[in-house]
Amino acid sequence: MSFAGRQPASLERSLNRTLGTLVLVSLVVITLAGTWIGRQAMEQFVASRLAHDAEALMAALNPETGQLSRSLPPVYNQPLSGHYFIIRGTGSGPVRSRSLWDADLETFDAAPGESKAAFADGPQGQTLFVWHAGYELHGRQISVTMAEDIAPLLLALKRFLIAALVAALAAAALMYWLQKRILRRGFEQIDAVREDVRRLSLGESGELGSDVPEEVKPLVAEFNTLITAWRGHLQRSRNAMGNLAHALKSPLQVLLQHGNDRQDETITVQSERMRQIIDRELRQARLAGNAHAGQRFVPTTDIPDLVELLSSLYRDKALVVDTEIDAPGTVSLDQEDMLELLGNLLDNAAKWATRRILVTATMGEKSFSITVEDDGPGTDPSVTHELPARGARFDETTPGYGLGLSIVCDIVGLYGGQVTFGGSDRLGGFCARAQLPIRSTPARPVSAKR
Repeated sequence: MSFAGRQPASLERSLNRTLGTLVLVSLVVITLAGTWIGRQAMEQFVASRLAHDAEALMAALNPETGQLSRSLPPVYNQPLSGHYFIIRGTGSGPVRSRSLWDADLETFDAAPGESKAAFADGPQGQTLFVWHAGYELHGRQISVTMAEDIAPLLLALKRFLIAALVAALAAAALMYWLQKRILRRGFEQIDAVREDVRRLSLGESGELGSDVPEEVKPLVAEFNTLITAWRGHLQRSRNAMGNLAHALKSPLQVLLQHGNDRQDETITVQSERMRQIIDRELRQARLAGNAHAGQRFVPTTDIPDLVELLSSLYRDKALVVDTEIDAPGTVSLDQEDMLELLGNLLDNAAKWATRRILVTATMGEKSFSITVEDDGPGTDPSVTHELPARGARFDETTPGYGLGLSIVCDIVGLYGGQVTFGGSDRLGGFCARAQLPIRSTPARPVSAKR
């Protein structure tokens, strides 16, 4: 199944949509139920009134003549008034209300004590509620059919239903708005967690705040524990590398001395190479010593600090390191990664520079670039494509670069960036340029390891 183009799930939108639907459906159901109850009450009211009128007719019926002995309400004498009756079983033919005029009603022979209600079409399109009942009068079984036009009542009920539905929709809209406000206020506390994560990604804080809803506290606690463990692991790895390099220096010095004493060129050369690598690792550890895991790179302060440290490491060369920084205060790149990348470039440049090094940092619309140039001997353009290869040791055999450039390429590759090597137009030596894309929501890549 393809999920291309599918919108990311939103808990707030989902709750709003679900609760809004439940509120609307509930109000509509309540309205319809209220309308049904109102209609049932109307029918019972009309049936009760017609039953009273039927009892009044039975009281006014003369059993001998089969005629009514008392005058009826005027509504039963007015033609097509909407109030009708027919009495059957009197022995002298049916007794009809004058209001029926020439119309007729469908009757039902009900047994004494039996009653029945139904709807029927009346004259002139009237909607009649018809009530049939059976009586026993002086040994005769009398059937009475009463009818009333309930069209006005149905119209009033319809208007009530429309008004109730409109009111229900308005109430649903109001409740939905209030519900959104309530949910938004609730989710503002989760927004605080999101803001803490953003500040953490920018290096502005060290952990997530604990002032969060009870439901989120376990997640925040686990996340902070993970951050602490991750930082501890990185720091232990960095310390272990430095400790290992320090620990190897003494045995290595013994091997080097042993090779010199025996005039064994193989032992001497390989020991010297190992010493250079260890010295370089110690320099890199010092260059990256101020980095903090998870913090963002600040070119305006991190680059000058790194240049100052590099100058102290190569104090004997009296290097002049110029910087040109055109970047904002904070760049969405990991500080540790950037110091390691820049440290490798500066270390290679300082090793081969005659006197000058130029560091340029520029922030583009969607990328950040770092360029390091020197006034050293440079390198043969025909072999620049081999420089990033891991294991290539141009700086230990012939004048050139290469030992730390594979690490630079690894770091830049993790960010999806590009590295280019060539000659420096400004200083005449070597030029290395790393360009890294800037993402709107940066995720810290795993630092490249040697």
